[in-house]
Amino acid sequence: MDLILLSKAIGIGIAIAAPVGPIAMMCVQRSLKYGWWPGFFTGLGAAAADALLAAISIFGLSIALAKVFDRTNWFQPACGIILIILGTLIYFEKSINANKKTSALQLRNIAENWLSAFLITILNPATIFAFIAVFGGFKIGDSAVHPIQKITVVGGVFLGASMWWVGLTTAAASFRRGLNPKTMLAVNRIGGAVVVGFGVFAIIDWGVF
Repeated sequence: MDLILLSKAIGIGIAIAAPVGPIAMMCVQRSLKYGWWPGFFTGLGAAAADALLAAISIFGLSIALAKVFDRTNWFQPACGIILIILGTLIYFEKSINANKKTSALQLRNIAENWLSAFLITILNPATIFAFIAVFGGFKIGDSAVHPIQKITVVGGVFLGASMWWVGLTTAAASFRRGLNPKTMLAVNRIGGAVVVGFGVFAIIDWGVF
């Protein structure tokens, strides 16, 4: 295994995942309210989408995908609408005592956490353009020629993104103990408003530019 190539891919995964955005806000909110696992699976959904986009980029389909994600198409407003809906749901979520056990670890809830993050990431045109820019800057395409090298890049991106989400989830969940319902209500309101804001911006950006 090419360890240098793997380390570059891990760095790319972290660089793509790290910027503050709606997924980060959802991850923090779910970690604070429900605990480590819901926050982690939210991040894991985003990491899976990042790995898929990395595969598309490394196997030479990024240019075609960029055309599909052109602002004249429906992907960006669809992402904005999903964010507005999710943000509204978060905003009006009932406050709970964070120290009490919840049903958030049910398979259905975990799947919803994963899927919502995956869809938002995969439908966001900024993500694919970020991959094109980062892959070009690191010249990953020149380094990954053989199939095993391409797989190493995809796995490295997934690993790097997952490492970031584990860190963020762990940091957020560490503040969970002792939060009272009033504080959790404030977290819901702030988190929901921020996610809605990202959705509104995505729609305005699509319509204006």
